Amino acid sequence: MALIYEYMANGDLANHLSDKNKNILSWNQRLQIAVEAAEGLEYLHHGCNPPIVHRDVKSKNILLNEKLQGKLADFGLSKIFPNEDFA
Repeated sequence: MALIYEYMANGDLANHLSDKNKNILSWNQRLQIAVEAAEGLEYLHHGCNPPIVHRDVKSKNILLNEKLQGKLADFGLSKIFPNEDFA
């Protein structure tokens, strides 16, 4: 089995939050990335049937495309919950 991801030109969020990175994200960019990650989690919890819990959300697991749009990655610890067990 293999997971295939689309190419994310700007790497992970952790790299952009590091003090070693010269390209500092504005607060508006940071907020937008947080909203996009939250929308991804909302989809996993309420849009998938059965629901999926990611269980490893951190800046290293939020990837950024060329437009700095955030997307969740690394579903290695995720867990699928049957609808009756997910509250």
